[in-house]
Amino acid sequence: MSGRTNFQQKPRVMRLRAARLPIQGGLVVFVVLFAANFNGAAQTNRAPAKADIAASRELCFQGDYDRAASRFAEMARAYPESPAGEFYQAVTLIWKSYVDAPSLISGTRAFDAEMDALLDAVVTKAESLRARPDKSKQDEADALYYLGSANGARARASFFQNHAIPAAKMARAAQDYFDDLLKLDPNYWDGYYAPGNIYYAVGLVTDTPVGKVATTVVGPKSLPTGDLARGLSYLKTAAEKTAVTSVDAKLALLQSYTFNENRFDEALAIARELQAKYPANQTFARYLLRAYSGLKDRAKLALTAQQILAAVKDGKPNFGAFVKAEAERYLAEAGKQ
Repeated sequence: MSGRTNFQQKPRVMRLRAARLPIQGGLVVFVVLFAANFNGAAQTNRAPAKADIAASRELCFQGDYDRAASRFAEMARAYPESPAGEFYQAVTLIWKSYVDAPSLISGTRAFDAEMDALLDAVVTKAESLRARPDKSKQDEADALYYLGSANGARARASFFQNHAIPAAKMARAAQDYFDDLLKLDPNYWDGYYAPGNIYYAVGLVTDTPVGKVATTVVGPKSLPTGDLARGLSYLKTAAEKTAVTSVDAKLALLQSYTFNENRFDEALAIARELQAKYPANQTFARYLLRAYSGLKDRAKLALTAQQILAAVKDGKPNFGAFVKAEAERYLAEAGKQ
C-alpha cells in the first residue's frame, strides 16, 4: 500500500518540477534582458544629450556667460564620466574673453589658467573613455572629438601667448585626432569646426616669421597642415550642419572674411544674422560695425553705432565703456565725407 502511494506521488512531483521550468526559464530571460537594458541605459546616460549641450550654449551666445558656465558645471557633476561639461565650460571662457578685448581674434588672456585646468579634466576623461573595454563606436568618436578639441583649444591659447612651438605641436596632435574621427565617422559634423580653424589659421602663418621658426625648430613633419580652402570648407560644413558648434564656426568665418579675406559682404550676412538673433552679445555687434565699415556703408555704420550707444546708455550687460568708445570711433568715421 505504501509502495503504491509512493509510486503515485512521484509523477506529481515531476509534474510540479516540469511546471516550474517555464517560470524559471522566463525569469532567467527577464533577468538577462533587464541587465542588457540597464547596461544600455547606463551607456546612454554616460554623456549629456547634444540637445542639452546646444541649449546651454545658447546662454553663452546670448552673452550670459556666467549662467552658461554654471549650466556646464552642473552637467559635469551630472555626467562625471563625460568630458562635455568641462570642455564647454572652457569654450564659454573663450567666448567671455572676447568681451572688451582689443583684439576680436585673440580675446584676452584673463581666463587661460582656468581654461587649462578644465582642459586637463577633458583630456583625462576622454582618454578614459577610449580605454573602456565596453566602448561603442560613439564612445570612440566622442573621445576623439574631445581630445582633438582640447588640443586645438590649447594650441590657440599657446599661439596667442607667443609660444609658437608648443602651439604647433598641439595643433598637429589635434589634426591627427580629427583625422581619425572623420575616418571613423565622416558625418560627425561637430568634428569639422576645430580642424577647419586649424587648417585656416596654419595656412595664414605658414610664410610668417613665426611659421618659419616653427618649421626650422620642430621640422615640417611635426607641424600641422595649413590649407586655407580646406579650412573654410570645413567651417562652412560645421556652420550649416551642427547645432552645437554652428555659431562657433560662423564666428570663425566672420573673423576670416573680415580680417583676412576682405569679403565684407559675406561677413555682413553672418554678422546681421547673429546680431539679430543674439542682440545682447557684444561680439556680434562689434563685427557688424566692422562689416559696414569695410563696405563703406556710412548710413548703416552710423545706425549700428547709435544702437550700440543706446545699449550702453540703458546699462545693458557687456555694453560698457570699452564698446562705447569703439562705437563712438565708428560713428565719427561714418560722419566723415
